[in-house]
Formats: sequence, structure tokens, C-alpha cells
Amino acid sequence: MNKTHLRIAVLHCGFTYSGGGERIVIEQVLGLRRRGHEVKCFAPTVSPARSYPDLLPALKVKTFLPQLPSWVPLREALQMVAASALVPLYAWRFRSFDVMVAANQPSAWIAWCLSRILGKPYLVYLNQPNRLVHPRSVDRLTGWVANPDYRLLSWVVTKIRRFVDWADRVSVAGAAELLVNGRYIGDIIRTIYERSAHDCPAGCHVEEGYPRPTEERFEGGMVVNGFMVRRPYVLLTNRHYPQKRFDLAILAMAEVRKHNWGAQLVIPGPATPHTEDLKVLVAELEMGRQVLFLGEISESELLRLYHGAAAYVYPAPEEDFGMGVIESMACGVPVVAWDQAGPTGTVVSGSTGFLITPTSITDYAQAIERLLADPVANQGMGRQAHARARQFSWENHLDILERTALAVAAGNALDPEMLSLPDRREGSHAAS
Repeated sequence: MNKTHLRIAVLHCGFTYSGGGERIVIEQVLGLRRRGHEVKCFAPTVSPARSYPDLLPALKVKTFLPQLPSWVPLREALQMVAASALVPLYAWRFRSFDVMVAANQPSAWIAWCLSRILGKPYLVYLNQPNRLVHPRSVDRLTGWVANPDYRLLSWVVTKIRRFVDWADRVSVAGAAELLVNGRYIGDIIRTIYERSAHDCPAGCHVEEGYPRPTEERFEGGMVVNGFMVRRPYVLLTNRHYPQKRFDLAILAMAEVRKHNWGAQLVIPGPATPHTEDLKVLVAELEMGRQVLFLGEISESELLRLYHGAAAYVYPAPEEDFGMGVIESMACGVPVVAWDQAGPTGTVVSGSTGFLITPTSITDYAQAIERLLADPVANQGMGRQAHARARQFSWENHLDILERTALAVAAGNALDPEMLSLPDRREGSHAAS
């Protein structure tokens, strides 16, 4: 029986930084292409230098409308608004696609409009509810809208909130199927939008050979981006935003220092205005030698850091999933995270890492100390973490997405049993 190959349009909210949502779309587009589908990716705004510069060129992302010059103030926000408001002007570009995959807002709204104009089916993939309409408690606490473009979007939403809320709901409700980024955030999405949704958690590339031998994780060091990183070190990867709560990890490392002066917390990633606040905290704690801000690094350098880490910490308290968690586990690195939100669906406490009572800095520090103090036990946890990561492979993710797209394109109801996939192995990709 010949496999059906589809023409698929993948719509995303924008490629303006290297975040989990962007990585998911990159893997979806490239993965569906490997499986023989003709896939094109669209977004309101694209900044190749700031969003996965090592990976994004392969997507050849197209914008819905011509891009404004880089010198235009708040261009990203303006392009998102324009793409959302002017759908009839570019709808003709989508007349030949079999199905549309809309990742987050405003892509779901754009897909809904295109569907009404062209009669094309679409499915929605949500990492989270629209945070401009449904902010989390940590957003209200930390003021997550630090980017000027998002401040403008937030201001626009406050002025037309009733319309935005309606547009958000109608476009999610109108999708033939709804996929969500895992059980935790999926339950929240199902409650908010009052509709069924299938769990399709983000993935990682899983290979053999992890964890690395003890000497590669607990001895010596390496130079990354001009910084000397000493082993054993603790790794933290995420965007430098207030709601990610890097400060909690830094405070925990201040406790770790009392018993392990040489342990380092290694933080890669491009600086944001919040990075300076974190550096002030580090200076106040006199931890300049224990906390390294590496700056922006390549994917290959990030991979080296994952390979050599003794522990991975994830201090964000309300994350919808947490891709860094499974990426570290795929490299055989145990995780320390809070016992709430996304990591509760990925980390098995006491087996693949530790889930700690939220905001208990002392307990968090003690978990890190345990992983640093006993390399043999750490290796055992690393092996279990690596085995657990197989359940979150990108191939499992693509199986669910592909089967859903095929059903939607054919106008068939999706059988949930089709999405109950066995664990499968990946042997041809490096760990993310």
C-alpha cells in the first residue's frame, strides 16, 4: 500500500529567538520532509540571526507579507498584527495545500481565516494557551513581557481584549484536531478551550552511548566560548527571562558552595536585559567563579555541554513542558526540577533525577549536592534518564503529528488508539 504524501503548510507565530516553540516547529518541518511530505513553513516575522542560526536556514521560512526594514521600531509586533489582520490579501498562496498545521497564536487565527476563505482543513498545535490572554501566575509575578514588541502586543490586547479572546477561542475550536505539548499543559488547554486534545509532547534525539564515561563528566574541564568550564558542573539552559527563575538556581548553588566550593553553574544563551539583574545577584553573593554566563553559543557547543554535565537544573516553576529536561536526559544527565508543571511528566524523582518541593532552596541544593558527590550513583541515574528519554523521541512526536495530519487531510475522525505509540529508538540523530 502506497503511503500518502501531503502538501503541508506549517504556520508559526514567529522566529525571533531560540525557544522551545521554535525548536518544535523546526523538528516538525524537517521531520515531515524526511518522511516524504512537501512542507513549507510560514511566519509573520523571521530573524535568522536570533532564532537557531545553525538550524533555521534549512527551513527556508516564508513570511506572510513583505518584511519591514530592520530599522523600523517595533517591527516584529507590527508584522504580527499585519499578518493577523490582512489574511485575505495573501490567502491565495495557500490554495494548493492539503492541510495546514498552525503552531500557537496568531497562527491558529490565521489558519482559521484561511480555512474560511479557502475551505482548507487545519489542525492546531499548542505549546501553551495564549499567554497574552491567559497569563500564568509567574507571568504576573515577574512581568514576563520584557521585549518591547511584546509590550506593544500586550497593550493592543488590552484595548481589544474581548475580540482577541474570541478570536483565540474560535480559531482553536475550529481546528479539525488539537495537539498539545504533553499531559500537564494539555490538561490546562483542555480546560480553557473546553475541547478534546491529543498529547503530542516535544521530543529529543536519542542515541546510544550515554551517559558519557565518568571521567568525561567528573574530571578535567573544557573551554567554551572563551570560558574555562570545570567538571563536574551543573548546566542550566533556557532563555534569560524573569519567569524562568534562574535566580532560584543561583541561590541553590550558593548553598552548594558551602560544601563544594569548586562546583560551577554554567548558563549559555544570548543575554537579555534580565541577564544583568542575574549578574548583580551573582556579584552580591560573590559567586563570580561559580556562575558562568557563556553568552550565545553554537548547537555543537551546546551539545558538548550536555554531554559533559554532571547535573541539569530546571528552576522554571510553571513551564508547560521544559525541552531542556528531556534533552539532558537524552544525554544521560540527571535533572533537578520543581515538583510541579511540565517536569512532573518527564522526570521520575529518585530515578532520573529529583523533583523538589517548589521553592525549597535548601532541598534543591541538597539534590544537586547528591548528584555531584557520588559519580557512581549519578551514572546509574543517568542510564535511567537516558532510557526514559526514549519515550519522548522526535520520531514518536512525528508519528502523532503525521497521523493526525493524514486524518485531517482526508476528513476522517482521528482514532485516539492510533496515537498510542510504543517507545521507539532513534539511531541516526545526535542528541539535541
